[in-house]
Amino acid sequence: MSRTDVGSHWQVVLEAYFQGFLHLTGSIRKLEKELAVAEKGDDRARRLKTIPGVGWVCALTFLSAVDKVQRFPSSRKLIGYSGLAPTVRESSERTQYGPITREGRKEIRGTWVEAAHRVITNRSTDAKPLQKWYWKVAKRRGSKTAIVALTRKLLTVAYQMLKQGKDYDPALIGRAA
Repeated sequence: MSRTDVGSHWQVVLEAYFQGFLHLTGSIRKLEKELAVAEKGDDRARRLKTIPGVGWVCALTFLSAVDKVQRFPSSRKLIGYSGLAPTVRESSERTQYGPITREGRKEIRGTWVEAAHRVITNRSTDAKPLQKWYWKVAKRRGSKTAIVALTRKLLTVAYQMLKQGKDYDPALIGRAA
């Protein structure tokens, strides 16, 4: 087999993959346009995007999974719904908390954990209280536990913002920390 035969073989493979790439890219652009229209029509998505680290994907994922936050009596119920609540083992006078249950909406968990990671690296002044709180928890419990805790905090903030109809206020985070 000569080098030209191998080259022509790869040319056919690359052309086939390139056509697939073009089709997928077109589908992604179409979906992004549809999501942008959905986002612009919803004031709740704009409000959620005021939280540092939360973008349109995170906001729309939250809204599609939760719909109305009023159906949850508290932010703890929302955290349980997302599968970020710790497991609890109780025996008479002893209570032991374990890893998160992961029984819930994994799309909320996944996107909001990513948002928590983005909060840590965010350079805006709005993210400083959340970062300070994260590093305080990370020092005591480790970075993995602190990421989950920060995710729960972000979901609590989102819950309160939507329930009260207010935008993100970093001063409230600093006071609560």
